Amino acid sequence: MVNINSGSWIWKSICKLRPMAREFVVCKVGSGITCNFWSENWTNLGPLIHLTGDLGPRVSGLPRNASVADALRDGVWWINGSRSRNPIIQLLKNCLPLSSVVNLQVDAEDDLFMWKVGGSEASVGFSSAATWIHLNPVGEKVDWHKAIWFKGRIPKHAFISWVNIRHRLPTRDKLLSWGLHVPSLCLLCNAFDETRQHLFFDCVFAGEI
Repeated sequence: MVNINSGSWIWKSICKLRPMAREFVVCKVGSGITCNFWSENWTNLGPLIHLTGDLGPRVSGLPRNASVADALRDGVWWINGSRSRNPIIQLLKNCLPLSSVVNLQVDAEDDLFMWKVGGSEASVGFSSAATWIHLNPVGEKVDWHKAIWFKGRIPKHAFISWVNIRHRLPTRDKLLSWGLHVPSLCLLCNAFDETRQHLFFDCVFAGEI
């Protein structure tokens, strides 16, 4: 097990992302020796321990550290012989694929861990772009985007305009709504309350500039 308290800051940050990355990792079962029965996503239903809870290993009798191969008895799932009506036992029986998914041959290939993004096919390759888009879906296109993010824009002006259109600019009326003790009057004209509308369209001083 990796100790996230040792190593560089970057390494620690990467280790903290393991729970997020785990949902993308699926296992294509070969010999079943490497893949953990409970904690790996090898049935495309996610880790089975998430479905059964911590009672899964205890009720079924299969240890938490057991591999997929360990779950076989004479070529069939160990749980097939159980007559228990326990909901966890019945859930496992419904979740498990055919036992033939495990290759019991001596020269069988090892289990293969792959990267799967959303509904796409699992692959041994990794695409940072596809993963980013999945985690941060593209938002709805707005009709004003060309007026802000046009070619030749001044980055500082474009950013301020974008923040303003999204009504996130910290004008004084907004600061007051947050509970901050600041004057309400416009910093430029000192005549009217500073709001988004006033600062960009109604302020005489700003208009002259």
